[in-house]
Amino acid sequence: MDSKHEAKSAMELVNIPPIITTYRHALRTFDDKFKNDFATNLNKLKSLVDKLKADHLGFDHSYNDPATWNRPNKAPCTYVEVFQNSTVNMSIFILKPGFKMPLHDHPHMHGLLKVISGAVRVKSFSEYPLKEAINKVDFKARAKHEAARLAQGIHKRRRLFAEISQDRICKEDSETCILTPTVSNYHEIEALHTPAAFFDILAPPYDTFVEGIGPRRCRYYYVVNEISSNVVELQETKVPECFYCDQAPYLGPTLA
Repeated sequence: MDSKHEAKSAMELVNIPPIITTYRHALRTFDDKFKNDFATNLNKLKSLVDKLKADHLGFDHSYNDPATWNRPNKAPCTYVEVFQNSTVNMSIFILKPGFKMPLHDHPHMHGLLKVISGAVRVKSFSEYPLKEAINKVDFKARAKHEAARLAQGIHKRRRLFAEISQDRICKEDSETCILTPTVSNYHEIEALHTPAAFFDILAPPYDTFVEGIGPRRCRYYYVVNEISSNVVELQETKVPECFYCDQAPYLGPTLA
């Protein structure tokens, strides 16, 4: 290759939009063909997501105007699908000021969350080993909760112990938050006093079939018992009525 062609190739690489570089590397990271390099690829993906800005994704800045959220019948959350196949989902969630996305899980999933506008509080939990939790449980209080739970007919819903793994304010210049199948897999996300938006990568997406596991739905929880300052008991519940989204189109570069 002559110097002119080399210069052209280098220029083309420089001009690739950051979201396209991120998209391509996300596909590689979660492709089973490259599973032996997963940790290295995930770290590189995080570094790429760390650099993403709202304008890289064609973010509609009208959502930063509080008046947008005062329109009649406006949902408290807007969902923008950036990309999805059976391996990866990439999206943007935009939250009205003060709105909290309810505590939910990500079964058998990895995820990356990067704030691109405003600020959110992210509170995450990791499942806590039952044997260790037993030593902390007030069994009298637990029996009372169990009786109430059975009386409400919700004994078939999931219940677990969880440890707070992260509780932090994330802004546009904050690092990407990462969740894994075992670490920070449960979280709630709350916009502060202004509208907020975050870019999200989940793999595999909800409801896709995973060999040996089957399809996985998103489940919602609430804290029923505080075991200690950082260990709680979570109870699965139905989708909270306050949580619903409208949808907006992705306005960023075409992903290819």
